[in-house]
Amino acid sequence: MIEFNADQIRRAESLLGGIRDALPRAQSNAINRSLTTARAEAIRIVRAEYVVSAGAIRKTMTIKSATLNNPSGTIVSEGGPIALSKFDVSPTRPNGKRKTPLTARVKLGSGKKVIKNAFIAKVSSGHVGAFIRVGESRFPLKQLYGPSVPQMLGEKNVSKKIEEKAAETLDKRLEHEINRILEGHI
Repeated sequence: MIEFNADQIRRAESLLGGIRDALPRAQSNAINRSLTTARAEAIRIVRAEYVVSAGAIRKTMTIKSATLNNPSGTIVSEGGPIALSKFDVSPTRPNGKRKTPLTARVKLGSGKKVIKNAFIAKVSSGHVGAFIRVGESRFPLKQLYGPSVPQMLGEKNVSKKIEEKAAETLDKRLEHEINRILEGHI
């Protein structure tokens, strides 16, 4: 969680004191810019740790922007586990004649792991995924999954880096918004 400290608020109030709605406007604009920067930073950091697309991360994230009446905003990431086929797997397409095992890598910097009895298949919906058989017969199949985006974002080193960048941006943006408002009222 990132917040304005008391010094920032006192300084902003003293500079913007005579301008109507200036402090809430400066705060909400700074918060909103910090939120978009934090989302971009989150995507960059997760991609530096995991073999996952930026789109897969972005689509799980929602930003609730700050307003003049409510100078607080949030970023929420919701979603379930991501299909293992969306990570680095080999082979990537179904091949019924294949005798080589399925290998997968979820985290960057780690080697590919062999997943015994797993294979790539295309199901009736058109989805291509990594599966294993449940039991001795051909069906049912069980799809294999990697971690969810909220799990990736929840790692201590990932969340710490995101908060640091957001706090740094919030400080810079508050200064910028104060100057912008003051320039408009000269």
